[in-house]
Amino acid sequence: MGQRSNDGPAEVVALTGVDQQAVVGTCVFLGLGVNDDAESNVHLHIHNGTDNTGTFIASSDPSNGGHDELWFGPGGVKCDGGIFVDVVTGTPSGSIFFR
Repeated sequence: MGQRSNDGPAEVVALTGVDQQAVVGTCVFLGLGVNDDAESNVHLHIHNGTDNTGTFIASSDPSNGGHDELWFGPGGVKCDGGIFVDVVTGTPSGSIFFR
């Protein structure tokens, strides 16, 4: 799980391919880069919190074998409950960017 910094450059945590608590505690979600492995339709949701019932922030749905990027920086989205990645379908690879 990623740890947070109050200032400075973006930090990164790798996607595990399954639901994950990407960042614990208050942070700023800046964006993500996600890949589809070409064998499944990747679809994921990003939530503020510790599970998929937290406030919905963003989704990613790259085409088969494709790549999707989302960027909310430099201000980002404040997440008081951390960042939870809900893998709806597929096995994504990539990273979450946060501060």
